[in-house]
Amino acid sequence: MSARHVDRRSPVSGEGHSHLLPGGFNSLWCSETRVVEEFQMNQPIPPYLFAFAVGELGFREVGPRTRVYSEAVNSVLDAAAKEFAGTEEMIRQGEKLFGDYDWERFDLLVLPPSFPYGGMENPRMVFLTPTVIKGDASGAQVVAHELAHSWTGNLITNMNNEHFWLNEGFTTYAERRIVEAVQGEDRAILNTGIGWKGLNEEMERFKDNLEFTKLKNNQEGVDPDAVYSEVPYEKGFQFLWRIERQIGRPAFDEFIKKYIATFKFKSIDTHTFLKFLKANVPGTEKEIDLVLWTEGTGIPPDAYEPVSNLYTKIVSLANEFKLGRMPREDEVADWRGQEWELYLENLPKIIEASQVLALDERYRLSESKDYEVKVAFLQLAIMSQCRNFYGEVEKTLKEVGRMKYLRPLYRALVQGKEEDKILAKRVFSEARECYHPIARGVVESIFAKHL
Repeated sequence: MSARHVDRRSPVSGEGHSHLLPGGFNSLWCSETRVVEEFQMNQPIPPYLFAFAVGELGFREVGPRTRVYSEAVNSVLDAAAKEFAGTEEMIRQGEKLFGDYDWERFDLLVLPPSFPYGGMENPRMVFLTPTVIKGDASGAQVVAHELAHSWTGNLITNMNNEHFWLNEGFTTYAERRIVEAVQGEDRAILNTGIGWKGLNEEMERFKDNLEFTKLKNNQEGVDPDAVYSEVPYEKGFQFLWRIERQIGRPAFDEFIKKYIATFKFKSIDTHTFLKFLKANVPGTEKEIDLVLWTEGTGIPPDAYEPVSNLYTKIVSLANEFKLGRMPREDEVADWRGQEWELYLENLPKIIEASQVLALDERYRLSESKDYEVKVAFLQLAIMSQCRNFYGEVEKTLKEVGRMKYLRPLYRALVQGKEEDKILAKRVFSEARECYHPIARGVVESIFAKHL
């Protein structure tokens, strides 16, 4: 549970007694097949962070305050322990940047494939999708994100979902600082570059619904899952990065530490943050248009596309593809998942079916163990009407329930030809029972919009 485990013991008669419970409950409570697990939570938390998991679980120790748990399958536990071996180093970097880690333990729980999110930052016990186990420790970036929530989100919480950027923009900024400290600047910039591309695509997605391109937006009568997007993450990140560029990193680091110390274990809104910013960084509002950033639509003109040699090289290779040139083996020899992800994101949305085949023949992207790469490639294949990969699309939609992958694949199919739509409906009818109810609802809303 996302709390401290106190005891595993036999039930005590009368403790399960309540006038709300049916008669006979006490004898059921005390039957010899029952065990009571007792947990204690000393820190105050918002109710959405209350979580527990039940199953036949095993674990591996990966650090002084970290175990990784999953179903008791040795191959999964070993792969997870290897992928997340660097967790303690990340916690230390987080503490250097943001102050003490206030939750004692930082355990990880790998869930079954139907888990609909990349990760959920439940305190003391982060829930993770198995798709973050990639075999090259790059899945650690999702762990860095959930770890960063230990400060921004769990210690300081958005008052409601209209201020979601206070949780996610801050956490995306913090995640990239941790990744930069542990894995180097190139990795952090690739991460930022993928986010920048994603942010621009969300602007296209919401072009008829600009309200949801604002950081602080009106969600009256709106299902948050229907408008969930990268905007609070990436536009929120861009806003904080803009402030950092304005006042310099040392001053910004001091500001963040003070912000966390001031508001920890409280819920706040955007107005409170801006008031604190103006009080502690006098004159900010003269240099940065704070109203435009928090209440304006679209991407402000002083947002910033990241720059690094590696980032620029990958984007220009993607641009050369438009002229018919595929990257050479030696140019991509040391690429990992993120490089390929950035490359694929920057290709034209639709290419010739023959080009899709040639790309896969050379680099086997459809077989990638990294779902970010595989799904970006399959999305390209669907949009380009390259039917050779539809078997792989069906297999992927049936083996994974993470919404980050379901959304783009179903969206691409329902916008295609009639046979694509038929495929989408058939696969969903066969796979839906294996999806989490939230994921099921998201796919249904894609269908409702396009079918």
